[in-house]
Amino acid sequence: MIAIACSGAMERSALASLCESNGWPTIECQSVRSALRSLQRHQPRVVVTRHRLEDGYSDDIIAALATREQRLVTRLIVLLDAGVPSAVEVRQVGLGADCVLRNPIRTDVLIAYVRKYLTAAPASRTATARAGEVFIDFCGGTFAPMTRTLKYGGDLLSVTPRESVLIELLAQDPGTVASYERMYSEILGRRFRGDTSNMRVLLGKLAASCRTIGMAIRPQIQVIPKTGYRYVAPVGPSAIPTTPA
Repeated sequence: MIAIACSGAMERSALASLCESNGWPTIECQSVRSALRSLQRHQPRVVVTRHRLEDGYSDDIIAALATREQRLVTRLIVLLDAGVPSAVEVRQVGLGADCVLRNPIRTDVLIAYVRKYLTAAPASRTATARAGEVFIDFCGGTFAPMTRTLKYGGDLLSVTPRESVLIELLAQDPGTVASYERMYSEILGRRFRGDTSNMRVLLGKLAASCRTIGMAIRPQIQVIPKTGYRYVAPVGPSAIPTTPA
C-alpha cells in the first residue's frame, strides 16, 4: 500500500491514479493530520508526501514515523517545490526521508523509486501494528484507533472503519468543527456536494453502537447547520462512566 499526502486535490488524485495504474493500492491524505491518522490504521510500504501541506510539513510525518517501529518497513519520498532552498532538502534527508524529488516531478523517476521500495525487503519484519499505539479520549471512554475498539467502563465495543474515522475526526480537536468537506473526504473518499444524509446516518449508527455499552454520545456532539459536527468533551462527573449501585 502507498500513502499519498498532498493538499492539492488535483495532484493528489493524479498521483493516486498513477500508482493504481501500476496495480498499487493507495490511501489519500490531504493534510498532516489525516496522514497521521491513516498511519495509525495502516502500515504502507511507501509514503509519498509534499513537503508543505495545508496544516504543516512533511517533517511532522517523518518525525511521527521515526518514533515507531513502523519506520522500519515504511519508506518516505518527499516532493519539493522547485525554488525551495537546498537546506530544506538536506533537512528532509537528515530527518529520515529516503528520497527527495523536486518539481517538475518526472513521473517515470517517481514510479521507479516507488517500485524499488515496494520490492525491497523491509529492514525488519518484527514491527507490529501495536508499536506506538495511541489512545483517544471520547465521551468518557477510551478509543484505540489501531484495533478500532472503544472501551467504556468495563465494556469493549468494536466499531466499523468509518465509525472509527468519525471518532478520530471529532475527538482530535474538541471544540473545533469537523467540516462536512473534511468528513466526506476522509471518511467516504469523495467530495461533499451539499447532501448531509450519509454523515447523519453514520453518526446515528455510531450513537446506536455506543448505546449498547451504555455510552450516550449525542449530547456531546453538536450539529452545526451546513457546516459540520463539533465534539464537546465531557467535563466533571459526566466524563466518568458510572454503574448503578
